[in-house]
Amino acid sequence: MQLFISILGLLLLGIPSLVLTHNSCYTPTGGNGFCVPSQQCKFVKDLQSTYGRNVPRTIVNQLRQMACIGSQRSIFYLCCPSNAVIKAQSDGNAKRETQNKSTVDTRQSSADLKRIDPSGMKLLNSVTECGKKTNTKLSGGDETRIGEFPWLVLLKYETSGRPFLCGGSLITDRFVLTAAHCVNQARKLIGVRMGDHDLNKEEDCQVLGGRRRVCLPPYEEYGIESIRSHPNYESNNNDIALIKVDRPVNFKWHIKPICLPIDKNSQDITYDQSFYISGWGRTEQITASSVLLKALVTRADLDVCRNFYVNGTVSENHICAVGESDKQTCAGDSGGPLFFRNPFKETVRYVQYGIVSHGGSLCGARENQPGVFASVLEQLPWITQNLY
Repeated sequence: MQLFISILGLLLLGIPSLVLTHNSCYTPTGGNGFCVPSQQCKFVKDLQSTYGRNVPRTIVNQLRQMACIGSQRSIFYLCCPSNAVIKAQSDGNAKRETQNKSTVDTRQSSADLKRIDPSGMKLLNSVTECGKKTNTKLSGGDETRIGEFPWLVLLKYETSGRPFLCGGSLITDRFVLTAAHCVNQARKLIGVRMGDHDLNKEEDCQVLGGRRRVCLPPYEEYGIESIRSHPNYESNNNDIALIKVDRPVNFKWHIKPICLPIDKNSQDITYDQSFYISGWGRTEQITASSVLLKALVTRADLDVCRNFYVNGTVSENHICAVGESDKQTCAGDSGGPLFFRNPFKETVRYVQYGIVSHGGSLCGARENQPGVFASVLEQLPWITQNLY
């Protein structure tokens, strides 16, 4: 870590510094921050785990704008957002930087989390291709038809064996929505795959309508420009993250974004609403599926999940849903979407309401095992604040 910080400091030598007032400062976006040693800013620690020593130039430029003057000239300081300051360790100097606990707030304020960012909302409104039905009819059964849910993506990790350990959903031409626990783990996330169906086949083809053979175009893989995890993620609460891919995605019939509930029509859901979950997750045989699966689950009271996962965190920021027998989150990857077809603006589209959070570790072990999903509607303000 110290080597990484030293290299980062060399990259940023000679940059202008922000003015400090009692250790507080303003971030480049105008938010409240605190001038702390760079190793006390979660943003920097996340950079190390994501990029190692190869930090992209665009991120280095962001760090240049965050520099500030601290009490010790030998240490590189950043104006770290107040919600991303890591609690000081036992080091005496670090303690002095954050000794006023009433001043340094390590969590984002409730007011900030409830603020819809106009720029982010404008971007979501501009995604006119979201949630459209594909040119294949919705199929029955557990396996999907090719191209049935074109917003499903696979997260690719640097690991031995199968590299796809989590899922996600495409929401714009640059952003994938997933779970925070999928981007906060030991294995390095190295890419995103879109437009795949059967991982064991180079070409995905099916006979549709009894006579017509249809094949998917090749899947596409994208690198990662940046990862943004919810600042208050902890123990499956606020389990949401955004991945910005390294280049714009060209929408095709097998690669399209899903809509988010950004208008009043789409925000109206019933108490016992049924949703789809889909992914390449574990089956009832406790093995990962090579083929994209789907299942129907029904919304349940949060107490159903609280009573099942007595040691887990289930809050108002979650959706609890139950499937029939083993048809629940076994059919969905962690980070994958919870969605259904609902009124959206002046039409009807597939809209995402949740993200697979926890419940899958005991997948299929008991009948009617509920799944816990991060609520997209509750986290919509945070999403709009991070689409840049």
